[in-house]
Amino acid sequence: MGRRRRACGRRGEVSGGTLGLAALGELELIRRIRDVIGDPGPRTRVGIGDDAAVLEPPGGPLVFTCDAFVEGVHFRRDLARPFDIGAKCMVATLSDVAAMGGFPAQATVSLCVPGGVDQDDVVELYRGMLEIASRYGAEIVGGDVVTSVEGLVISVALLGVVSSERVITRRGAVLGDAVVVTGSLGGSAAGLVVLTGGLPDEPAFSEAKSRHLKPEARVAEAQAIMEVATPHAMIDVSDGLSTDVIHMSEESRVGMALVESDIPVAPSARTVAERLGRDPVELALSSGEEFELVVAMPASEVERASEHLSAVTGTSLTRVGEVVDAVAGCTLLRPDGTTEPLVRTGYEHLA
Repeated sequence: MGRRRRACGRRGEVSGGTLGLAALGELELIRRIRDVIGDPGPRTRVGIGDDAAVLEPPGGPLVFTCDAFVEGVHFRRDLARPFDIGAKCMVATLSDVAAMGGFPAQATVSLCVPGGVDQDDVVELYRGMLEIASRYGAEIVGGDVVTSVEGLVISVALLGVVSSERVITRRGAVLGDAVVVTGSLGGSAAGLVVLTGGLPDEPAFSEAKSRHLKPEARVAEAQAIMEVATPHAMIDVSDGLSTDVIHMSEESRVGMALVESDIPVAPSARTVAERLGRDPVELALSSGEEFELVVAMPASEVERASEHLSAVTGTSLTRVGEVVDAVAGCTLLRPDGTTEPLVRTGYEHLA
């Protein structure tokens, strides 16, 4: 296939083959990316193609986050399509804004691309990121593409908007709060087991693989909770429930007690755990990249928030514990009535 000379003219569609990036050239690659992303929206004066994006300032507080994703650490190209890798990277960054009670607005994406990655792979990465960004009301407004000596690196920076003056952080949990979680947990870790060959790939494990490769950001869920309740603290489950609950406990300087039997375990995690002979709750406590929300909120508001969340989004809200002390520290109540310290079993970034 020859070098792309002209875009098809429809957003999200470009022509071109598997020409290497070096032969394609930076300017032509940027043109292909611009063809995928399309024209900037009304919140953006200048988008992709200039030295910097120019944004229209919103009316409320801004939330800003950035995430880096490294091949071999956060993803493997032999396990996922470029489209799914891009989509998941965008979900992970959107989830941070959701956990602050914000709406995602504009993103920039920077790629460090090694040899062996062709132009179509890069375009598919952007297609995946664009689909997810658009689904949650955000747009991609710029970024950079450079050569990597070893491995693909994806960096996503995202600007979000809070519609009111209330920004939810990890630091506000207070004594007496209930600790609740959206959805179910453990599916992502279960899917990774299957994808990496820990179990044979069978139809019974399709849900597990989907939970790992195609997670969702709980943007709508965070907003629905805030409509009827007053969450004091919130965090997304990116590193594992045990690790992220301890993060919230430490930042809020309070103690939290989780009840093991109340932790909502994903059906896919139960299936995989049974096959492996493992405790499914262990998967639920340690599984990262779930992107569910953990919320500390007044116990009196849990029932109302749960009913509203289910009605608006179809997502469940489960009480898994409570804030029990004004001193940081977390415990886990076992089904046999014994209590033990909650141990970080999730992902540690610098371990």
